[in-house]
This record gives sequence, structure tokens and C-alpha cells, in this order.
Amino acid sequence: MQRLTTKIFIFFSLLSLISLCNAQNSVENMLSQADQLFTKKKYTESYKIYAELFSKYNKYTPQSLLKMAYIKEALGENADALYFLNTFYENYPDKKVFNKMREIAEKEKLEGYQYSDLEFFANIYRNYHDEILFGLLGFVFVYFLAVVTNKIFIKGISNTSPFFYILFLLAMFYIVNYGEIYINPPKMICVKNTALIMSEPSAGAKLLGNLPKGTRVSVVDTEGIWCKVKWAGHQGYVRKSVLYKT
Repeated sequence: MQRLTTKIFIFFSLLSLISLCNAQNSVENMLSQADQLFTKKKYTESYKIYAELFSKYNKYTPQSLLKMAYIKEALGENADALYFLNTFYENYPDKKVFNKMREIAEKEKLEGYQYSDLEFFANIYRNYHDEILFGLLGFVFVYFLAVVTNKIFIKGISNTSPFFYILFLLAMFYIVNYGEIYINPPKMICVKNTALIMSEPSAGAKLLGNLPKGTRVSVVDTEGIWCKVKWAGHQGYVRKSVLYKT
């Protein structure tokens, strides 16, 4: 009986692995097909595939995001172009891309596109979060080990109270887990024509106004279907669906 159970487990594990590989191959084939269509200037056909990969499979590359933005801008759908450019900038910070966003936003008279070095470096930190964290932890561990064993290799470093290390680790824990959302919350683009801003996360709350399509906001918190946002010195709640392209 135990052997039969083991065989069944192995069979379904292999089946799942094969299905996963096939799905990955399917995505790669779709991406390759879209790239070929774009090269042939069949932009509408290529966009349909890129968009399906983006919305259905959450799969994209830096190049596919820029190509979708290019197609949408050419069609005059600048809010959608800004959405894809912003997705690129949030994941692959590039000042040239931000300048392009600001250029489109100024033409459309949209808010939320002021450049910030803090945002630029915070996006880099967000995308290399694990590497930076492990690097800091490694440095603290080596330094602490050197102090404990009295093997200080760097001239001028003295034994430091353990309290310093505890305080440092607590501060780093806070920054890593909570600090970023307050220092530089992620930015999203309003993608719907109607984006009502409420004073509270409720449809029955006071209506504060309406966000124009293409407005870029800071998402400081989420509560169910609602996002707490800030933009141009204002604050309110909007439905998550108006910020996330589906």
C-alpha cells in the first residue's frame, strides 16, 4: 500500500512538473510571436498578445512594456501608455522613461509626475530588496563576530555595546518591513475614466472629487477593494479596480 501511495505521489508530481513546463513554453512562444509581429509592424496583433500575457499571466519583459506603451501612445491612448511606462519605471528604474512619462503627462495636464531622486533609488531598493538585506545582515554579522572575538581588522573601530547592534537590527527591521511604504509608497496610474475619490473606504462616504484618467498617485495603504492614495498634497480613497489594469 505504501509503495502504491509513493508511485501515485511521484506520478502526480511529474504530471505537475510537465504541466508547468508546458505553460512556461506556451508563454515563451506567445512572447516570441508578439515580438515577431511587432518587428513586422503589425502593432495591433502584437499588442493583443502582449496584453494577454500581461493581464492573464502577469508576464512581461522590459521590452514588452515599452512596446505596449509605444503602441498605446501611437493610438492616442496616453493614459494606457503612462500605465505601462509606470509599470516599467516601478520595476526597472530609468530616468529616460520617467522623462517620457512627464512629457506625456504635461501634454495631457496630468498630476503626479514630479521627479524625485528618493523615488528613483527607492525603486532600485524595492527591486533588489533581498540582495541588499542579505548584504546588510552579512556585514553586521561579520562586524559583530569581529568585535566579540576581539579581531578588529579595520583600524579605529572599537568594541561597541551590544545595545548598538540590537538598536541597529531593530531599525533595519522596521525600514525593511514598514519604512518603504511611508518613505516612498508605490505609484499607480488611474486607468479608468471615472475614479471617484472618497473620504473613507466606503461607497457611502463623502465624495471628494474625481481623478482624471492618467493621474499618478501614491498608494499608501489598501483596505479590501479600496486603496488609500495621495497625490498633489491631497489624500483619499479610490477603488482598487481604477488603478489596476485587468
